Amino acid sequence: MKKLFLISLLIVFLASCRNNNTTEELNKSIVNKWLTEVNKENYEELFKELWTDNCKHYFNSSTEAVEFDEFKQMLDNLYTEYPVIHHEVHDIIANDDKVIAKFSAKVFHDRTMFSAPATDKEIEWNAMAIFQLSNGKIQTRWEITDLLGMYEQLGMELQLKETIDK
Repeated sequence: MKKLFLISLLIVFLASCRNNNTTEELNKSIVNKWLTEVNKENYEELFKELWTDNCKHYFNSSTEAVEFDEFKQMLDNLYTEYPVIHHEVHDIIANDDKVIAKFSAKVFHDRTMFSAPATDKEIEWNAMAIFQLSNGKIQTRWEITDLLGMYEQLGMELQLKETIDK
């Protein structure tokens, strides 16, 4: 009897581990789909498919969340300005309801960006993000982007505020 109980307990444990791995793989595929497939033609459709209606986004060191409508407006502006943005996922890890992704983005800089005139070069920046998923959709994202690296590629320089004010 004791042996049967232990075998049953082991089966339940292994099944729960398998279910967790399946959920983690699904969560990774959702994040990977967002990062690799999003483009000007489908971002609205993918946004509705992959993100919750009450999603929140945190960028770099900001503690203020960007809510659904504001994030959608940011996407509208981004894809109007740069219709072709190529994302490459370099690493992706899942644990429970969270997915961590290390990725890069590239655009052809053929127009003014952050007040920097066009360089006619490809601009690439790196980012890392933690995505939290709920019921198969992205609920929250915390992203850190290498903006300084991007600004340097645009020809911008970091200066002390006191030198700018003089």
